[in-house]
Amino acid sequence: MSGRPRLLVDTASLLYRAFFALPKTIRDPQGQPVNAVRGYLDMTSRVVTERRPRAVLHVLDDDWRPAPRVAAYPGYKSERAPEPPEFTGQLDLLLEVLAAAGGQVASAPGWEADDAIATLVEDATGESPDQVLTGDRDLLQLVRDPAVRLLFTRQGVTVLEEFDEAAVSAAYGVPPRLYADLAVLRGDPSDGLPGVRGIGAKGAAKLLCDHGSLDGVVAAAATLTPRLRASLEDSAGYIAAMREVVPVRRDVDCHVGEAGTPDLERLRELGERHAIDGPVTRMLAALGADV
Repeated sequence: MSGRPRLLVDTASLLYRAFFALPKTIRDPQGQPVNAVRGYLDMTSRVVTERRPRAVLHVLDDDWRPAPRVAAYPGYKSERAPEPPEFTGQLDLLLEVLAAAGGQVASAPGWEADDAIATLVEDATGESPDQVLTGDRDLLQLVRDPAVRLLFTRQGVTVLEEFDEAAVSAAYGVPPRLYADLAVLRGDPSDGLPGVRGIGAKGAAKLLCDHGSLDGVVAAAATLTPRLRASLEDSAGYIAAMREVVPVRRDVDCHVGEAGTPDLERLRELGERHAIDGPVTRMLAALGADV
């Protein structure tokens, strides 16, 4: 892979990973938890140091339950637990830090970070590759050699697994272009998607490999076992809805902020006030700022 990659960070995903990975007892002098912010800054700083990207984009959810997805399937993310009280305010603090650091923030009005990222990487090439940092497997559908790779967080925010097309196929039994089809059949409880009754991850992968795509599986239903045929027929409405829910949008309107110059005095103030001076200093060092 030639050229320095651009790093796109799935900010909400990584911030939540950091929140649950680090003790909630990590607080600033005012008693506000700052564990998620500390973890986010340290993880992104480590990746920037190791990967030396030409640019870093912090990509936000504008709407975590986009109206078109909810219209297609009202159960989409409908049963997610409310935001933990210790998490409240940490995204705002992170955005303050990123703004003071001159970081680039991106989002797509009315859409999730997944859709913004998918749109932003659509034109990536091998000469100008993109790497996506996330804890969300939904973005595996974006992996495309040699232009787009996924850096998946494991064990909180301390271990990364890198996915190219071969790694996706090895782990899930299908290439990235079929990952969304796999998710439709298998389901995704974290998003409130039950999947097709009686078809698990391995069975879904085999069906897709045998028939080439979700369309191929549906078209071949009459040739399958009576149980599978009945499940697919009973799930026809669900499958139709999932075609609007599971695939990421790759053509949404994205707003990308301009990169700026770090405001060192503001960063020192934020670092001291919120007991995140170490992570802030490490972030600046990773970005090559004169601290």
